[in-house]
Amino acid sequence: MANRTSTPRAIDVSRIKGNVSEDEKISALKIFSHFVDKSYGDYVGRRLELVEVNVWGKSGPAASAETVFEIDVAKDMCNIFGNLHGGCAAYMVDPCSVSSLVVLGNATGVDGSGVSQSMNLIWHQPARAGDKLRIVSTSVFIHGRVRSARCEIWNGEKLCVSAVHSTINPRKKKNGQDTEKGKL
Repeated sequence: MANRTSTPRAIDVSRIKGNVSEDEKISALKIFSHFVDKSYGDYVGRRLELVEVNVWGKSGPAASAETVFEIDVAKDMCNIFGNLHGGCAAYMVDPCSVSSLVVLGNATGVDGSGVSQSMNLIWHQPARAGDKLRIVSTSVFIHGRVRSARCEIWNGEKLCVSAVHSTINPRKKKNGQDTEKGKL
């Protein structure tokens, strides 16, 4: 499919739903692809399909973004019992949750990227090989260098995993000196 994260030459985003422009969808897909291509877990990351991108309140203090991905649980994502492996769920939460922060950052002119500071996951119920999962990520907070997002992995109407992911944007250095002092 054209909206899989392994970016084809001509990007077709016509099947991606949401309230953002086609250019914003292309940008979201390219940025996400950059973070999952040729890195740890890329054999799973490339199968994540971006299906929806939304941004609300771009110009206000309560701006937020949501990204939705889908993936079919394959055997290589499962533990010995045929359930989605917890480590694989955590891997998917990482780039998917950050995608909502990057989308919001792009919409508001802020660098929404960062490095993980903490990730808290709660496993509610298992997903099995063959299940189609929906990963819904919502930005919670971007201010200064601190970012946080909420992420949920759904199997139909069943919540499988919920998570909160906090990231921090490293200080920018100019001539070896911090440009920000004592601010988070």
